Amino acid sequence: MVLLLTVLAWVAAAILLLVLGWALLRIRQALESIAKSLDKIAMGVRAIDTETAPLPNHLDRVNNSLAPLVPGLQAVHQHLAGADEKLAKMAKVLSG
Repeated sequence: MVLLLTVLAWVAAAILLLVLGWALLRIRQALESIAKSLDKIAMGVRAIDTETAPLPNHLDRVNNSLAPLVPGLQAVHQHLAGADEKLAKMAKVLSG
């Protein structure tokens, strides 16, 4: 009887170890898949960083070239705001 219980205990332990090994392999596969995805994301971020690196040098030039347009655009804004007010008044009159 003791021998039977010992054999059953060893069989149960072996099954437990096999199931545990199988589960660990599945976890490893999932983690490797995640690592591949993270590597692709990191590569994309590095590419974006490389491609956008020259932008700060050009932004100052773009901002300086657009600065003379500000007064004219502010005037356009004022004209459009006035037109919006007049159209709102007309809409009230026309809607009844």
